[in-house]
Amino acid sequence: MLDKVNKMLDIIKWGLRNTKTYRKIFFVLGILISLAGAALMFDGAILAETTTNIAIVLGITGIGLIATSTQRRAMNNGGE
Repeated sequence: MLDKVNKMLDIIKWGLRNTKTYRKIFFVLGILISLAGAALMFDGAILAETTTNIAIVLGITGIGLIATSTQRRAMNNGGE
C-alpha cells in the first residue's frame, strides 16, 4: 500500500516540475503562431489579400495560447 502511495506522489511531483516547462512551451508557441498570423495579415503582400481570415484565426489562437501559459493566482479571503 505504501508503495502505491509513493508512486502516486512521484507522479504528482513529476507533473509539478514540468508545469513550468509546459507554460514556457505554450508561451513560445503562442508568440510564433501570433507572429505567423501577423505576417499573413501584413498588407496582403505575402499570399495575397485572401489570407486575412486565416490570419485572424492564427492571431486569436496564438493569443489564447499566450493567455493559457500564464499562472493564475487564487484570491485570498475577501479578494484582497
